[in-house]
Order: sequence, then structure tokens, then C-alpha cells
Amino acid sequence: MLNLTFHHSSNHDCDGKIIANSKGGIELETQKKILTFSYFLSFIALGLVSGAFGPSIPSFAENTTSTFNEISSLFVFSSFGYIAGSFLAGFLYHRIPGNQILVVVLILMAIGIGLLPIIQNLWLLVGLILLIGIMQSTIDVGENTLMVWLHGNKVAPFMNGLHFSFGIGSFTAPLIIAQSLKGTQAINWAFWIIAILILIPVPFLFRLKSPVNPELKAHPSEESNRLKPPIGLIALLIMFFIFFSGAEITFTNWIYTHGLKSGFVDVESAAYLTSTFWGAFMVGRFLGIGLSRRFSSYQIIWFDIIGGFLTLLVMLVFSNSAWVLWVCTTALGFFVATGFPTGMNLAEELSAVTARITSLIFVAASISVMISPWIVGQFIDRANSQVLIWVVLINLIMAGVAMLGIHFWKKPDFQADPQPNEILPRSTSTD
Repeated sequence: MLNLTFHHSSNHDCDGKIIANSKGGIELETQKKILTFSYFLSFIALGLVSGAFGPSIPSFAENTTSTFNEISSLFVFSSFGYIAGSFLAGFLYHRIPGNQILVVVLILMAIGIGLLPIIQNLWLLVGLILLIGIMQSTIDVGENTLMVWLHGNKVAPFMNGLHFSFGIGSFTAPLIIAQSLKGTQAINWAFWIIAILILIPVPFLFRLKSPVNPELKAHPSEESNRLKPPIGLIALLIMFFIFFSGAEITFTNWIYTHGLKSGFVDVESAAYLTSTFWGAFMVGRFLGIGLSRRFSSYQIIWFDIIGGFLTLLVMLVFSNSAWVLWVCTTALGFFVATGFPTGMNLAEELSAVTARITSLIFVAASISVMISPWIVGQFIDRANSQVLIWVVLINLIMAGVAMLGIHFWKKPDFQADPQPNEILPRSTSTD
């Protein structure tokens, strides 16, 4: 039986830095690697769910005999679930070890995903989508927070690796759906396979102990002296997440249907178009692991916003070109890939990563994720509709406005208090 025991056996030098003894240090690093890998697996599962949703919209509409206008209510209720789950997560992760929460949520999400393709009533489908939204946000908020608690101010490459894992799942899901449609003319088997894959990280997380909330370890005098970012700066950071997330999620959920409506792709190749986006997204997040070591968070985010803006302009100008649809879908996947994890890195630099603030970020982002896809759903049935491109473009412009605000608000004398180099997991054996 694997012995996954976390140790606190360490010494401290005069500067207060943690120096682990040789045996304890090796064991601790092994535990951290396994725990980090487990979070990566969980984010692959999260990506599978997100990547499967967009290509399944036509099938959901057919199963429930609904129009696209009606089926767009799924986005609204999914976002309601995300909002509810984000509030819940901020409460739970302060009181319950995070890994225990993740185990329960992953199991429930696998069950929900397995039921989705067999539901034939729209409002029953809506209810289940709402519950799955709660589970998704609980994982999303939790692992973004737990990863920072685990790695402290060394989190940047691990955060990008976490979100790269999301890209792997999102890239894979449309391929699974395309093969299911090709072989059975239905999405059932795709969702059942995804449900099984979601359960893979459960045994690891069940065995491992959670990282310690640094707020529980901070000395009262340290906490009172810690420099906090201004509320206005936090508000601008949240604004960035609202609109950047709105751009990313709106495009991913509707590019499959947009491709079908354009007449350039059929059902199977539309799934491949979605997967092409997620493939570029995955490559972008992989490269982001290295870029986060070489460039500042500001530089990476501006590269994402400007690149995405120019890509969408090309899509509007050459809307009648099939190859532009494919090339620009790929390019946009690459440009939006690193925005969210880099935003989380920026939040860490501003000392703005706690379970409650992360929860608030996801609550706010869910509002845009609810509204933007719904707007697209109201107009996408119209002939030659470019509503998807316009809505995504407006979201990116507003994300740029938020980043300008952060740049000018942030005072030169404001220096965020760095988090500890390491946040040690709980000193408890899992035997």
C-alpha cells in the first residue's frame, strides 16, 4: 500500500526560510509532486466537461425537441450553478480539507455527465446542467486556490500546468464526441466514456491530504502588517476575469454551431473545428508554462488580448472564407489560452489569492459567462449572423479596459507581500 505521509520535519535558517532535512525533504517533494499531478488529472476532467458541452448543443436540442433559442437557457442555468458553486466553494474550502471536497464533487459530476445524453425533457436537462455547474465551479475555485497554497510564490509554472491540463481535456472531448457521432449517430457513448475518465483522479485525492490554508498558519502580527491591495484594484482584477472569461467561454460553446450555420462544415467536421480550437488552446497553455518564467503577467495578458482582438477582426472582414474560419479559430484558441491562468498569477502577485477572493472572481466571471452565450443564442439562428464574433470582440475590449485600469491604478510604492516559498501540507499520515 502506498504510504503518502506528509512531514513537517524541517529546520529554519536565520532568514526564516524552510530548510528540509534530506530524507524529509525528498519525501515532501514526492508528496507535492503526486498531489500536483492529482490536481492536473482533476483539471483534465474539468476540461473534458467543458469541451464536451459546445459540440453537444445540437444533440441536446434534438433530444429535447428544442430550438437553439430555447436551448441557450442551458448557459444561463449553468452559470447560475457556477455562481452558487463559487459561493459554496469559498465557504467549504475554509472549513473542510480541499481534497475531500474534490473527491465527492468528482464522483457526483461523473454521475451527472453520464445522465446528460439520455434526458429528453428540456427543464430536467436544465436542472442537471445547473447541478453540474455547481460541481464545475467547486473544482475550479478549489484547485486554483489549493495550487497557490501548495506552491506559494513558485506557483506560476504550476498554475499554467494546471490550466494546460484543462486544455488537454477540452481538446480531447470533441474528438470523443466526433467518433461517437460517427459510429453511433449519437453522443451517448462519448458522455459515458467522459464520465469514466472523470473518476481517474479520485483514488489519488482520496489518499492524499490537502495543503494548509496559509491564513490558518499566519501569525496575527504578520497578518495585521501584511500589505493588502486596494479594493479598487481587486475590482478591476475581477472585471478582467468577467470579460476575458466571457470571451473564452462564449466562443468555445458556440463555435461548433457557428461553423454549422456558416455552411463551411458538417456535423463531424464541426466537432473537429471545436477540437482544433482546443488543440491550439492546449499548445498555448503548454507554452505558457515557459513564458511565465520569462515574461511578466502584464506582458502575457496584453499579448493575449491584442492577438485575440486582431484575430476576431480578420474573422469579421473575411466572414465568407472557410479557411479563415479554421485558421482564426486556431489562432484565437492560442491567444486566449494563457489569459485566465496568467490572471491568477497576477492575483497572486497582488496578494489577492484567498479562497474567498478566488470565489468572488469566479462568481463575477460566471455572470458574464451566463449573459454572453445567452445573447449569442438569441441571434445565431439568423442568416449570416456574426453575433458570436461581435460578442467575443466586445468582451476582449472590456478585458483590455480592465487591464489598463490595473496598470494605472497600481501605485509604484505598492508592493504585494510575497507568499511563503512553500505551503506545507498537513502533517497527517494517510495510512
